[in-house]
Amino acid sequence: MSSAFNGPAGMMSGVGPFGPGWQSQLVWTLLLTDGELSHYRVSLAADRAQHWRIVRAVDRATDHVARRLAHEFGLADKLLPGWALQPLALLASEDGPLLVLNDPGGQPLHELGDHPVSIERFLHLATGAARALFETHAQGLLHRDVKPCNLVEGADGVVRLSGFGLSVDAWPAETLPVSDSICGTLAYMSPEQARRVERRADQRSDLYALGMTFYEWLAGRLPFEALDAVEWVYCHVARQPPALKQFRGDIPQPLAQLVMKLIAKNPDDRYQNAGSLLADLRSCKCQWHRFKDIPDLALDAAKDPGAALWHDGTAQARRQAAVLASRTSVVIPGGQDTLDLASVMKAAQALSEETGQERLIEMLMSTTIMHAGAQRAVLLLVKNDAPIICATGQGFDAGLQVQLTQLAPGKHHLPLSILYRVMRTHQRLVIDDVSADDYFGDDQYLEEHPVLSALCLPLLKQGQLIGVLYLENNLAAGVFTVGRTGVLELLAGQAAISLETTRLHHQLKEESARRQDIETALHNARAKLAQMSQVTVMGELAASIAHEINQPLASMVSNAAASLRWLNRATPQIGEAMSGLRDIVQEGRRAGEIVNALQLLARQGTHQRRRLQINDVIRHVVTLTLAEVEQQRVLMTTHLTSSPSQVMGSGVQLQQVVLNLILNAVDAMSAGDQVLRRLSIASEVVGSDYWVVSVEDTGPGIDQNDLDKVFNAFFTTKDKGMGMGLAICRSIIHAHGGQLYVMPARYGGTTFVFTLPAVH
Repeated sequence: MSSAFNGPAGMMSGVGPFGPGWQSQLVWTLLLTDGELSHYRVSLAADRAQHWRIVRAVDRATDHVARRLAHEFGLADKLLPGWALQPLALLASEDGPLLVLNDPGGQPLHELGDHPVSIERFLHLATGAARALFETHAQGLLHRDVKPCNLVEGADGVVRLSGFGLSVDAWPAETLPVSDSICGTLAYMSPEQARRVERRADQRSDLYALGMTFYEWLAGRLPFEALDAVEWVYCHVARQPPALKQFRGDIPQPLAQLVMKLIAKNPDDRYQNAGSLLADLRSCKCQWHRFKDIPDLALDAAKDPGAALWHDGTAQARRQAAVLASRTSVVIPGGQDTLDLASVMKAAQALSEETGQERLIEMLMSTTIMHAGAQRAVLLLVKNDAPIICATGQGFDAGLQVQLTQLAPGKHHLPLSILYRVMRTHQRLVIDDVSADDYFGDDQYLEEHPVLSALCLPLLKQGQLIGVLYLENNLAAGVFTVGRTGVLELLAGQAAISLETTRLHHQLKEESARRQDIETALHNARAKLAQMSQVTVMGELAASIAHEINQPLASMVSNAAASLRWLNRATPQIGEAMSGLRDIVQEGRRAGEIVNALQLLARQGTHQRRRLQINDVIRHVVTLTLAEVEQQRVLMTTHLTSSPSQVMGSGVQLQQVVLNLILNAVDAMSAGDQVLRRLSIASEVVGSDYWVVSVEDTGPGIDQNDLDKVFNAFFTTKDKGMGMGLAICRSIIHAHGGQLYVMPARYGGTTFVFTLPAVH
């Protein structure tokens, strides 16, 4: 706890208003919630004039939130109250640490983003924010999370900076290492802080975030809109912010240029330090007060008067720099690898949900462009050693546009020197700054287009060149990195394959009449195969069902004979006879239930869908298969959730799926010599959105090479079988809006899992 805390008497000693039950004596007013942190203004109920700001976790504090608060508290000696919210104390509570800050009154400035502010008020706020950032950098700190909600205009009119939990030491900037995680707020994050260019984050990254804040204050909105982290990063790397005059016409041109300079993609094109920015803002403010205009403002980065501060050689600049990784909150764990995974997941989702080939190619191209951070992309297919442009993509203010085409590449489409070199060598080509590469300097396309970053990837299939992907970005150098080409090759290769599939699809459409006949015949054949599969399964169950029915029948005969004997005695034993009759009724109902379940399973024709409990489906099939399972010396257990949610489906078809999975598992274990033969069936509801049902066995498992084939029609690992069971099961689950998967079991064997949408 900081000894500098100037709170009410008794706080340090743990008595008085901050002794036992001290939190109940405070009045808490929520100011804002920022991710996992909530900011409160706190005052004593007995003395509302005294107030502080307290930052705490929204829920129970995680380890990284606790480290973030502790890290900010550790900077108390550097964060002076004249320009920052100075940490005063770090208190303990049941839900985690509470960071107490001085509170200058006023309100955070995040609410200004909803409406444009006047020029005069903007200049006041911007000058104060620049001064606070200048002081931050003078203390050798890189803030890494500059945004409106971390800026506070106090009751005294002074703008102060807060939210130092993600800050790191920044001197000297050249040695600042790159973290494996991306920290900060994506909407305000510079390209280099998002680790999407080959540059290290430094104090100019804070200036970029401040520029985004200035843009939002002046325009009443951010320059970009995005749905996820991948799209946000793409916007910062490859989209040019719209001119401020598109949103309001009263912004002086020099002021608009100042903001656009702050959010330049290349750090070398921005202000090089906060001191230079502060000087220009003060000049703007002076001109506005005198003329109600800003006639002129020299914005020449090469003549930046404060550049010397950036290369300061003082003792402070020589301090050892290190990212406080153990004390910072991780916004995107795994950094760029996480974004790579998100890109692949987007593509996978497109493959699973989109049925139209042309739309699929557009989605894959858009994902590829966004992942790479490109402004423009050209996808070519190679036919008879000749390249053909099949798709182009271009980033605009309104978003990405993808166009399918069939063109021979020309000097106006892409750099032919780059294209033919890649086609000749079958090697990818990454150029950080094309303008500085003399090898391609004579290419006519490059003479007409200001390309900075370029990437050209060969798309190979079994060593043969099937296509080429060309990407470019003329906003920043070093956008395309070798480390991310693997994901790009995957995405672009899928787009190329989809293009080839589209071409074949068009050829097939020319024979539409014949194809329709074939499809009709195939549909009928599949329906017959499905019926045959079901009949085969029913045949395999016949003996087990007969055994299952014979048990209640034998019991009924035995009870009937016993009841007759009780009644035929000299003194009829009515009670004993009634007991036998009740047993007969019970066994008769049991036999009826078995027959009904069998009838439902064997019923053919159109299956009506209705709301049903998937657990009831499982229990019906378990009843039918229990004798067969026990005969094979298999222990079958069920772990079914008690969730009341239901599914919309055909009970008969879903029973067929569960039945097939159970019998396959029993067959797999029967073929081996396992001591433990266990079949586990479980159901669970995930997030109230969908059901997950698993069937796990302890058999020998499926060969790794066969895992991706088990759902193919006519593929089987059994000595006897048509290979249609799992293919039909997957088609049934897909028709119900779910997915069917196979994977190795936890302790050997195989697990089949299917999902179904939940209805409430």
